[in-house]
Amino acid sequence: MAGSLGPVSNLFSIVALAEPWKVVLQDGQILYFYEDSAWTLALNAVSLVLGVLANVSLLANFAGRVKYNLSQAISIGSFYVASVLLLAIIGAEYRTYLSMVGQGDDVQFSQGYWSAVITAVLYFLCGFVLTVNEIGHLRGYYPASFILTSSQRSLMIQILCIIVWLAGGGGVFARLQSYSYGDAVYYCDVTILTIGLGDLHPTRDLSRAIVLPYGLIGVLVLGLVVSNIGNLVISSSRERLALSRVERLRVRQLKRCDSDVTGRTNEDSFNLMREIHHSAKRIELWTLLAVRVVFFCIFWLVGALVFSRLEGWTYFDSVYFCSLCLLTIGYGDFVPTSPGSKSFFVLWSLMAVPLVTILISSLCETIIGSVVHLTNKLGDLTLKNISVPSTSDVSLVILRKMTNDLESRARSRPPPVLGTRTRILNDIDNDNNEVDKALLLINAIQGILVDLHAHRNKKYSYEEWNKLAHALDTQFDWLGADSPIRFPVDEPALLLRLYWNSLKEHLRNRRIT
Repeated sequence: MAGSLGPVSNLFSIVALAEPWKVVLQDGQILYFYEDSAWTLALNAVSLVLGVLANVSLLANFAGRVKYNLSQAISIGSFYVASVLLLAIIGAEYRTYLSMVGQGDDVQFSQGYWSAVITAVLYFLCGFVLTVNEIGHLRGYYPASFILTSSQRSLMIQILCIIVWLAGGGGVFARLQSYSYGDAVYYCDVTILTIGLGDLHPTRDLSRAIVLPYGLIGVLVLGLVVSNIGNLVISSSRERLALSRVERLRVRQLKRCDSDVTGRTNEDSFNLMREIHHSAKRIELWTLLAVRVVFFCIFWLVGALVFSRLEGWTYFDSVYFCSLCLLTIGYGDFVPTSPGSKSFFVLWSLMAVPLVTILISSLCETIIGSVVHLTNKLGDLTLKNISVPSTSDVSLVILRKMTNDLESRARSRPPPVLGTRTRILNDIDNDNNEVDKALLLINAIQGILVDLHAHRNKKYSYEEWNKLAHALDTQFDWLGADSPIRFPVDEPALLLRLYWNSLKEHLRNRRIT
């Protein structure tokens, strides 16, 4: 969270420093700014430097370039101090604003001021989550390092790229279009998110020429962020939650079966373990969908409430506006006009992208996935006579053809002249039972290699697992703690390793020294 929100807070901090905090507006257009005092600019600049320092220290911690304790001290202290400095000058500027309003001046807070408010909140949030992590480390819950996956590292770099792209684009279009820096960042945000509200648009040929590659590159980088967020959310906590749920269901079923006087067969235990996995997956998918729908609705409706307050719209109009923005339609009949709503829109829209992505991924795995499965079944029933092989079927046919060609080519070669050692091996191979077992293992490995290529997610039947148990001269307790299907695993890879080890052990026992 801190690694993702830190660069976003730096973007708003740049807006707070680049744009004066008090402005005079007429019909939503800027007439002129009131210049900030020297001490306001100085403290604002110090806050930005501390915020950047906190993020650099945090990234260095993630990369292992700085010791954990030192980096944590720098990041947490810098985030808190930067937040306190901004809160101090926000309070002072608010008192100045009240004094000017009391004197009859027509003055409003600009996007610079509201960006400072957002920055102070984000800085404090980043410092808070790092403090929670540090407390967990001191209590022994977390190690003295951040162990990040490749998706997490990539996501932070991609978010940093988006923020740099927005900040740099804001500087370019502020100069070309004579926008304020806050308006320019708002314009770049609307462009990259493909909302296109139309309240700000390029009016010069040079601006139109620049916005085409700018928007294209921004959309591509945003697509990478969206894809990475989806993968990160799917893989971050799902695996651990799924394992925990499967284990609870397994223990519950094991106690129930132990108390059942009728007993159960080995195949019943296998089928029951399979059903536990299916039940756990269904519960997980629908629970995650419900949680994400609730969070999405809260985000959507609370955002509409904020826009209603800031813009003076009815609540229905605000919900309508948020819906169009979430769907990236952007008719332009409702657009944010006040500085506060524009600043909030930038933050809200950047948060909307991951939330919509997460919701869509859940819908694809549940409702949409069920509809697709149903249509595929109907298609198989009605169009089965004219269907063509799928990609996996074609790959399977090619793999089998290549295997047969190689085997026939090997059989057509003349047998090599073998020495005494070969004759000894031939004498040993006369033991038909040993040969049959070796052939059984080889044939099983050959079939699993095909599954690894064309059916990677295959779940093997009870008979196939029983054949493995026979080859290993063992027996599995399918509901027990040593069950090979106790947790979700890549079964083709697992069976391949077990068969391969069994073949090596068999050949090692038959080796002639």
